[in-house]
Amino acid sequence: MKDRFSYSRAEVPEPIRIEQVYAEKPAGGIVVEPGFNAPETTAVGLNANGKYAVIKGYRLVSAVGASDTTINIAKGSGVAVNDIVAYGKKGVKCTKVDATSKDKDVVTVSLGIAIAEGEVLYQAKAASDTEAEPIYTPDYILGNMIFAGKGEQPVRLINGANVRKETACIGKDIEAMLPTIKRV
Repeated sequence: MKDRFSYSRAEVPEPIRIEQVYAEKPAGGIVVEPGFNAPETTAVGLNANGKYAVIKGYRLVSAVGASDTTINIAKGSGVAVNDIVAYGKKGVKCTKVDATSKDKDVVTVSLGIAIAEGEVLYQAKAASDTEAEPIYTPDYILGNMIFAGKGEQPVRLINGANVRKETACIGKDIEAMLPTIKRV
């Protein structure tokens, strides 16, 4: 009897990101595949081709000091070399990504400002000390995950919701641009 027993660790469930949805785009929309798995609550906006595209969100797993030259972000953000990583109105170019750790990505950027652990930075259009803005103007957040390697995908697009601050893929900067999305 003991010889047939095998233990399998339970899969880690996806965190709860959305508390309440009260407005969404009828019939959703098509979003361009971002090249990584983009979870629900990731912001999207219209790209130059008039299609919805993901605005990457980078969650800090440790605080950043003003003199730090690297930041530690949560896995799964899709961060890549040459992405413009921004917080507030300051955006800087990512010059290196070390993805060897299974818990975090170490990204080489010099933001020059102190940021608390858990804050979500965003992908910006261009590097700037005072005028950084998201790569696309955010219109909605995703209501379901987009999977890498599947091409353009139909998704639920939410424009009115309460989302969990601790797990949502948007920070206060993107939240300010989506007045009916509240991080609670």
